[in-house]
Amino acid sequence: MELPMRERRRGSGKKSALDTSESSSRVQAAANRLTVRVGGIRLAWRFILVAVLVALASIIWLSQTSTLVSMGYEIENMQKQKVVLNRQAELLQSQIAQYENPRRIEDEARSKLGMVPAKNSVYVKVPPAQAQAAQETQTNPDLTGPVTVWWRELVEMLPRSFRAGPNTTDNSK
Repeated sequence: MELPMRERRRGSGKKSALDTSESSSRVQAAANRLTVRVGGIRLAWRFILVAVLVALASIIWLSQTSTLVSMGYEIENMQKQKVVLNRQAELLQSQIAQYENPRRIEDEARSKLGMVPAKNSVYVKVPPAQAQAAQETQTNPDLTGPVTVWWRELVEMLPRSFRAGPNTTDNSK
């Protein structure tokens, strides 16, 4: 049995001049296609690179713009808050002035505390602390502890109606 023989492929075995020119033209065509393909790829990469750079620049510009706008709103809100706080401070200052008014204090003392103005004023001369320490302590039988001299002088200056108790003595006689 005979098997059919395959035909020889071109390029296998001996090459003729025609085959060489054909193969060189094929190589040349493949090189041209490869050059066109590589050039297209390079062009595509360049286009992608430019698009990425433009996108990055746009993102940076947008972020800076949005930051400036938000800072402007914050400044405006703080200025409004400053105005409100200044008004509150002025209101508090006026309230303090009202509370410090002597007429108001007198009215409050009369109405809430039931105080009345003093009719008699008594002025007491108090000796300096060093002289007072030298004159100090005489014993009073009515009191349990020592009595200083200036207290006795104070009691003596008061009219009899203000002196407390039946055991007080009048030394001004």
